[in-house]
Amino acid sequence: MKSAISIELDGTVFTCDERAYTALRSYLDRAGERLGAHPDRADVVAGLERSIAAKLRERASGAATIDEATMLAALKAVGRVDGAALHESASSGEGGYREPRTRKLYRLREGHWIAGVCTGLAAYVRVDVVVIRLIFILAGLFSGGVAILVYVILAFVMPIALTDAENTDAHGGIR
Repeated sequence: MKSAISIELDGTVFTCDERAYTALRSYLDRAGERLGAHPDRADVVAGLERSIAAKLRERASGAATIDEATMLAALKAVGRVDGAALHESASSGEGGYREPRTRKLYRLREGHWIAGVCTGLAAYVRVDVVVIRLIFILAGLFSGGVAILVYVILAFVMPIALTDAENTDAHGGIR
């Protein structure tokens, strides 16, 4: 008989089987090793634990014991920690910790009016969505409708951010 192990992540107690616990412990140990002596190591690990807890709440609702497959799916959704990039950004002369992460262009459902194109573009270029909407409206008025055609094309070409990870990527890791 496999033993169950209780763990607490972000104030929630989860019951895991041995393999799920081993996967979690291994993930957190590797993250700690990759972060090394990074000045924000404790905060990053705490953030990882919060993210893992959120993913487990989504995936294991109603499950009595979290199995290895559920844990691995949650860990995969959270993603890996790239310690070298964190270490380099902390030691560079930029005066603070900034996780180097590229933004990805997605249509965003959060706060969208029509198709989420303006919301996605605003997140990508890091400006207020109102600015992007005004640009589209003015361009639509003064371009004879070409800007409206561009908007429609973008609505079909830009992928929709469906997961938390894609939403985070759309904002360049900043939420």
